[in-house]
Amino acid sequence: MRFLRATLLSLLPFFSLPSTSFALPASDLELHKPPQAPPLPIEVIYEFPPQTWVENLAVHILIHSFAGYNSLLGIAELHPNIFYLAAGNFSLTSGGVPGSWAIFELDLSKSATKPRVTKTADFPHASFLNGIAALHKAAGTLLVADSGAGVVYRLNVRSGKASTVIDDPTMKPLSPGIRLGVNGLKIRARNLYFTNSQQGLLARIPIQEDGVAAGPAVVLSRDVGGADDFVLDPRGDAFVAENVHNRLAFLRPEGGNATNLAGAPLQDRALLAGPSLGGSAGIGRGYPAHWLVFGLDWNFGTS
Repeated sequence: MRFLRATLLSLLPFFSLPSTSFALPASDLELHKPPQAPPLPIEVIYEFPPQTWVENLAVHILIHSFAGYNSLLGIAELHPNIFYLAAGNFSLTSGGVPGSWAIFELDLSKSATKPRVTKTADFPHASFLNGIAALHKAAGTLLVADSGAGVVYRLNVRSGKASTVIDDPTMKPLSPGIRLGVNGLKIRARNLYFTNSQQGLLARIPIQEDGVAAGPAVVLSRDVGGADDFVLDPRGDAFVAENVHNRLAFLRPEGGNATNLAGAPLQDRALLAGPSLGGSAGIGRGYPAHWLVFGLDWNFGTS
């Protein structure tokens, strides 16, 4: 398992992004001429021991061991340095273990290396909690994906109460074994963007302030096979980690076909894959100096 980083600054001229979208100084643009086409340069930041799969990430330092859980998945920052993550048990042969899932709060506001950790809520009826997105900071609410059930819950972190707010066909898993439907979640301009791993799609659905769907889902692309987590940049471009294709894909806001930025077949399959890509993506803090996409790959049986 390797923790990877792909630098995006060299990509900006290739995609001809308007400088006003990022307020990027002309001097910075000059540093990255001539335009560079994919594949992006990939740098190994850290290599985990064999039999390790790191799913999802936040751009910070998190140090804690969760006794009784073998899987940590979605993570979201609701308030500065206060994160919420999904913990549960997962099997590579049967998938998520129903009834094992919970959401925890990690408070790093006092210490970046010794967080205060508290359980926010148990999800006894959840199949496989996955992606998380901050919904309403003042109300203290999150949206949480259940990949196994193919639904999205709203969780109030103050009361610990959760309810299903979105249940849509575009979120459902396809196979009876390891069920991987709705996966990554991101909220932008009253729209919930999400991936579906087994349907291989990126979609968005309009939502109300309380997270309830305000209209039908719109599929932006079905060209992201095994889509796991993703990020949206300030302009609305999507960077999607694809398990099946072992690649990092790029999609314009209007969707359509994906552009391969890194991984197979542009580069060695081993760069972003073991048996498959276990992916997440995050954009570093402090643009433009740290405008990066981070990818995660897992490689069972090798180091």
